[in-house]
Amino acid sequence: MRKVNHTSYFNIHSAMNTSYQENRTISYLISMLLVTAYYLCYLWEEFQKGTFETDTIPSEWGWTVLKLIAAQIVLSVFASIGVSIIYAILNREMEKEVSDERDKLFELKTNQLSFTMFGLGFLSSMLCLGLGTSPLLVLNLIVLSIFVGSMVGYVAKLYFYRRGY
Repeated sequence: MRKVNHTSYFNIHSAMNTSYQENRTISYLISMLLVTAYYLCYLWEEFQKGTFETDTIPSEWGWTVLKLIAAQIVLSVFASIGVSIIYAILNREMEKEVSDERDKLFELKTNQLSFTMFGLGFLSSMLCLGLGTSPLLVLNLIVLSIFVGSMVGYVAKLYFYRRGY
């Protein structure tokens, strides 16, 4: 007779048994991490080329940032659709977008954390600008503060859902 290891099944099943909001938040966090990683690689390449020393190409950087924002939106939409499909397949039901008081409270708390992180990043970039740093560097600090603020918000939301506040 073959013995079935129920503990490993339970661990896999419990990992798949997270709430729809948690799964969606994880997918948004992953898409944000992908875009941020791409942006950091792009920054490193441009730094190696010496782009930060020139002030003649701000329009190129502006278009790059706009393309990254568009990519983030597209990735988030695909991630949300993917999570909905996977959730429906695994649970044999469609998840209805239901938001209760706890979800609204989590949203308020995470928005506050995200905006605080962005605000600190924006203030530090303005301080750098005041100290004579390149406007191109300031632009990149602002973009990175947006990315970091969003990621902090997603991680906090996961924490709140896991903790069950």
